[in-house]
Amino acid sequence: MTEAIKLFEVARITLRSRWRYLWDMVGSTLFLGVVLFVFVRLWTVTYAASGGTGAIAGFTLRQMIWYLVATETIIMSMIPIHRSIEREIKDGDVAIRLNKPLSFLGYHWSVFIGEGVLKALILVLVGGVVAFLMVGPIEFSVLSVLPLLLTFVLTATANFFFGALIGLLAFWTEDITGFYFIFDRLKWLLGGFLMPITLFPEWLQQVVVWLPFPLMIYRPAELAVSFEFSKWLELTWKQLLLVAALWLVAQMLYRSGVRRLDVNGG
Repeated sequence: MTEAIKLFEVARITLRSRWRYLWDMVGSTLFLGVVLFVFVRLWTVTYAASGGTGAIAGFTLRQMIWYLVATETIIMSMIPIHRSIEREIKDGDVAIRLNKPLSFLGYHWSVFIGEGVLKALILVLVGGVVAFLMVGPIEFSVLSVLPLLLTFVLTATANFFFGALIGLLAFWTEDITGFYFIFDRLKWLLGGFLMPITLFPEWLQQVVVWLPFPLMIYRPAELAVSFEFSKWLELTWKQLLLVAALWLVAQMLYRSGVRRLDVNGG
């Protein structure tokens, strides 16, 4: 319980400190408006060519645009945590964390969530205004707000540990940029960032369903535009299992890396 309180306080302090630079963050998210404008034009032509107002891969035009708002919010709200972890390992600051009353990964997770929540709110606001003006609103229930908030936290946590795993590779290699570029782009492509995975070829859909990436992008975004409590329950327990697995691997990597520092006199 004490550890949880400390994690909450770090996240709260991070959120308050970022709030002071709110308008800077708003300005940095305006790019989302440009991206959505381009995608609205592209998808409008695509739907018109397919015969009008029907659904493509289970999404209407309106749902498709709001789906993109959700995926852009997920990706753009995640800070590059791998860089922070890599920098601390290279600079030796990780050794200082060992004496702190808060775990290394726990501290970074709290910062990640604290900043991510604020950025996500801004992105939803900016993206929602653009989507509303260009294609109109989607059906939304106030009762889904709290479940979707929990889904966002679990989604952010999964993305955090994914980035942390790459950052922890800095214990063994001088530069993790290549690893991050490859695995992050795989997450984008196979996670449904630019388009729903239901648009993928059938054989690729059969492969992707066994990967963790859809749980980090596609499934949460799909739930946001078409909320069903049964889908939320299914997604929640799958995300909990994914987070637990990633946490376990991250802990193993971190402890192995710390032992390596001790052996080498780091």
